[in-house]
Amino acid sequence: MNIQKFKLPLLLLLFSTKTLIVKSQESIVPRVSGEYVDKLVRVAQKNYPEVTARSQQTAIAKNKITQTQVSWLDAFNVSYFYRPNRTVDIVDPNLFNGYQLGVSLNLGSLFQKPFATKEAKLEYKVAQLQERQYNLTITALVKERYFAYLEQMGQLRLRTKSYTDAEALVKQLRYKFEKGEAQFDDYQRALILSAEQNQQLIHAEAGVFTTKSALEELLGDKLENVK
Repeated sequence: MNIQKFKLPLLLLLFSTKTLIVKSQESIVPRVSGEYVDKLVRVAQKNYPEVTARSQQTAIAKNKITQTQVSWLDAFNVSYFYRPNRTVDIVDPNLFNGYQLGVSLNLGSLFQKPFATKEAKLEYKVAQLQERQYNLTITALVKERYFAYLEQMGQLRLRTKSYTDAEALVKQLRYKFEKGEAQFDDYQRALILSAEQNQQLIHAEAGVFTTKSALEELLGDKLENVK
């Protein structure tokens, strides 16, 4: 039996087993800091435009309540005029001279004010609920994207280690092939394995950039600046 033929398959099996063991040991849980996640959420709530827009909409709705309360005076119309001529005017006789004051009341407008005030209060309450809901949404989005980023960072570490091991295997087999201790097919399979690991490494790097960019979109700042 030619034991040499079994060296590469055995080596590849050991390589795959080692990779699986490393994957099983990799966990993002120890890397998650609740305090840091809360800080990310606060930064997003401060910088993300939609959060600011919701807050301003709530402030506008609150101001409308004050406006409707003051608008009660719109139902009253006060007017005055001055009559300086104290002589009797035959064409337009008037018994009163000097300043004259007049007050009128618009009943239709007056009756509408309670409903307008009630509507403004409801709009303010709705704006508050929408702002609270979006704060919950932005919190969930920040956590989701941050965990996705940590997952991709874990994948990148795994792919980097796997590619390093694959390259080491290629170098080892190249040395043995040059000495005549390994078959060309074995060396070629190792090259294919290294190329596959390299492709997966590139994919993991792209995943890190993508998830980091998505998280920074919510933060309105670079992730490195949040400490």
